[in-house]
Amino acid sequence: MDPFYFIALIVLLPFVMTLAVPLAYRIMKEKVGWFAAAIAAVCFLLIASMVPSVMNGTNLAGAVSWIPSLSVNLAFYADGLAVLLGLIVSFIGILILSYSNKYLSKDEDLVRYYQYLLIFMGSMFGVAFSDNLIQLFVFWELTSISSFMLIGYYRKTKESIYGATKALLITGGCGLFMFIGFMCLFAITGTYGISEMLTNPEMLSSIKESPLFTITLILILIGAFAKSAQGPFFIWLPNAMEAPTPVSAFLHSATMVKAGVFLVARLHPMFSGTIDWFVLVAGIGLITMIVAGFLALKQTDLKAILAFSTISQLAYLMTMFGFTTFSEPGIGVSAAVFHLLNHATFKACLFLLVGIIAHELHTRDIRKMGGLRKEMPITFVLMVIAAASMAGIPPLNGYLSKELFYESSVHMAEALGGGIAYLIPVLAVLGGVLTFAYSFRLIIKVFLGKRTEDPDVPKHVHDPSWVMLAPPAILAVLIVAIGLVPTPFIDALVQPAINAILPGAEHLHVALWHGFTPAFIMTLITFALGALLYTQYDKVAAWENKFNEKHPKISLNYIYNTLVDNAYKFGATFGKMLQKGSPRRYVGIMLAFIIFMVAIPLGFAFVTGQPIFSKELIFKIAASEMILFVLIVLAAWGASVLPRYVPMILASSALGFFVSLLYAYLKAPDLAMTQLCVETLSTIIFLLVIMKLRTKEAIRPETNKVRLRNALVALCCAGALFFLLMGADLFPAFESFSHYFMDKGVELTGGRNIVNVIVVDFRGYDTIGEISVLAIAALAIYNLISSRTKKGKTTANASAETVPGNFVPSCPIPGAPVGGNQVLGHVSCDDVIIDENNGSPSIMVEEKSVNRHLETESDDPEVKK
Repeated sequence: MDPFYFIALIVLLPFVMTLAVPLAYRIMKEKVGWFAAAIAAVCFLLIASMVPSVMNGTNLAGAVSWIPSLSVNLAFYADGLAVLLGLIVSFIGILILSYSNKYLSKDEDLVRYYQYLLIFMGSMFGVAFSDNLIQLFVFWELTSISSFMLIGYYRKTKESIYGATKALLITGGCGLFMFIGFMCLFAITGTYGISEMLTNPEMLSSIKESPLFTITLILILIGAFAKSAQGPFFIWLPNAMEAPTPVSAFLHSATMVKAGVFLVARLHPMFSGTIDWFVLVAGIGLITMIVAGFLALKQTDLKAILAFSTISQLAYLMTMFGFTTFSEPGIGVSAAVFHLLNHATFKACLFLLVGIIAHELHTRDIRKMGGLRKEMPITFVLMVIAAASMAGIPPLNGYLSKELFYESSVHMAEALGGGIAYLIPVLAVLGGVLTFAYSFRLIIKVFLGKRTEDPDVPKHVHDPSWVMLAPPAILAVLIVAIGLVPTPFIDALVQPAINAILPGAEHLHVALWHGFTPAFIMTLITFALGALLYTQYDKVAAWENKFNEKHPKISLNYIYNTLVDNAYKFGATFGKMLQKGSPRRYVGIMLAFIIFMVAIPLGFAFVTGQPIFSKELIFKIAASEMILFVLIVLAAWGASVLPRYVPMILASSALGFFVSLLYAYLKAPDLAMTQLCVETLSTIIFLLVIMKLRTKEAIRPETNKVRLRNALVALCCAGALFFLLMGADLFPAFESFSHYFMDKGVELTGGRNIVNVIVVDFRGYDTIGEISVLAIAALAIYNLISSRTKKGKTTANASAETVPGNFVPSCPIPGAPVGGNQVLGHVSCDDVIIDENNGSPSIMVEEKSVNRHLETESDDPEVKK
């Protein structure tokens, strides 16, 4: 099979099969999860079939044209790195979807749950195998959208809504910065093809030598860091734990959060070997690793502990990928790729075990747990294996990863020249110490000690069925197998991924014992300090909580909540500054802008002594044209001075009809026809709206000051336009491009009406915008008309605490109070007038109308009097 169609089958299969989930549910009922797991298994087998090819150095690729004018193709590329991520996603997917069969109740919305998971799986495959930056961005945002739906699966809980919204705003919003970074890469290289950039030495050199290098790197890293919860963007991940535990295990430990790490690995050859890459990637990684590990100590929710441990472990990966120098650009790549595999195994296993514990105890509060080793022995053994691997205890795979991390940190310090650079291995050890402490917290606090006597916790618990135990057990077996016999996994999975990032890299050799190396000494220090820190665990956690209570504003969550909570208030305040509600003010601002734009060239001409008017102007005008111009001026004058709406509308319509005559006179029949149709339709709509509103116009006397102001604005605007038009001939004429439309019209569009093809094809986006504006305006008019009552005259209520004639009625609402307990009867909207007081419109009711209704509606003799 063609490589393109083979990889496309893998990527699109989960999307297509989401349509079959409802049918499968009708047949299988609550066991529909096995159907979804079977889809993941098929994808796993298809991806696994590519392992021999990538082991031999043969990458699979294919593309079809998508948007050729923008150099965007639908392209797929399968190398060792893509295959590794695809295998992780599909294999963990099989386990998660199988586990969900027993974790979720049959009363849950299972169809929606499994559809969302399949969409997410397909999106991750798209990220892994995309060979086009635009295509990668599309799948990247699909992971954010599907993650949003899964985190917010429990749609009726505030915590789920908050967590889902937070994840979408941060990951989706930062993805837009990444998209701009991709645009910068295109500006540098002239292509969106990822493999094309990676395999072209000239393009790689042009990227690193470009003045856009730093800004491009920062923009792309913003998206990668947000997705992988690094730097200040990590705050979304703990709140995302409100999702069902299988979702947390799938998205936020083994797969989605790996997308950011994958992007960093994929673009490593483009940006590594520079000081910018080292400072940004390794620097932020080290800081995130320490901060997240420290914050994990105060958590009391099991999933919260795992959330912060995930942030810290992802920071391990980022840090290792960031270790680089000009002479050795890939110091930490081998260690990072190996840990990418190991972290997926032990972290997914931990999440599944936490799901079992919460499922049995009906709580995730670690303070209510203890002594579960006798009642849940299998879960206990699996937890020891997974947590010990995360802590870096031999002979498990986490120990091998940590050894490589320590070794690469020492190598990086030596490459930088020692001295203060040895702070890097010191921070690496500190991260390991924190990991050791919270890892053993999961074992000791939950399974050892005395059995809790909390009334909210069931007294009798037990290991769950094999359906829930098998997935973490399989992962635990992998943890031990990779730790004891790492070579087959490295040869088949890790080394091809390393070669995809660093072509020609040395083969990775991993063993449990390398002698008394600096990495081994660092491991011993980690165990000793980790055990010491665990003895002070409660004190450190209490200090953190006390600090947070005393300084609540020193928190990234506080900043986020402040920004989100005040977004509406800020928008309203900003809107009030711009939208004062007076059309006169808006028109004045627009006219002032016109005057300002005309004043600039006039001032320049005056200073430089350039002529304002062209000497070649011809002032001759035909009598017929003069008649049309006079009629246009009279119609415009009538539209502006007539006192009532209907005459004003008719005058405005007459103005449009005269303009259409002018178009016809100037031999532009299409424009004349369009103008005629628009004016006719506009007149009908205006009249219909006025008839439906049935509102009288205000007869408001204008003061001399207002008249003078209006006259001054009108004269200034007219003068500005006069000078602009009179001086237009001074600018050099540009070549007309109308011949292009005439030459290419038939060839490119198939149409022979030049006006039609310009409007519909050449200016298609502009026309769509115009249609959208008209559609929105039509909806607004429809809602305005529909908001009025349909029977006869609309009635209204007037209420005020002042004398009649100064109160503001609310036409749609009857029975509003007047003054104390008096009730004013129905006031017809025919008696309502509109008044614009100082540019701010208000509504007034004629005094005689109020008196009339007071006399007829009130039974109080004093009121009638």
